[in-house]
Amino acid sequence: MLNENKRILGYLLVLVAALASSLGQLAWKFGAETSSSLEATLMTILGFVLAGAGMIVLMASFRYGEVSILQPMMSIGFAFSVFFGYLFLGEGISLNKILGVLFIVAGAFTLAYIPKKEREEGK
Repeated sequence: MLNENKRILGYLLVLVAALASSLGQLAWKFGAETSSSLEATLMTILGFVLAGAGMIVLMASFRYGEVSILQPMMSIGFAFSVFFGYLFLGEGISLNKILGVLFIVAGAFTLAYIPKKEREEGK
């Protein structure tokens, strides 16, 4: 059960890392589109802080799982970016974007799923 809890903690940390990285990219986008140089500088710095925090949390997640599973799960950040683009930037969501996000989420869940027999054997 301890290994199961560590595995889940690793997945949660990857989600936090992907969210922080996506928010950092959103801050860079806001900074790139503003006409105020002060606001652009602040948003750029905020973006670096969030992206850096995402990388630190990702590194922490590696303590609780396999890199070959956790690192590809960072791709869930692309799904966050599509959502944030729609929510904060008014970007459209096309069928292609929806399908891409569904494949990304399905891939993340496929990586995270470990059959019960393998979990019991500690693999």
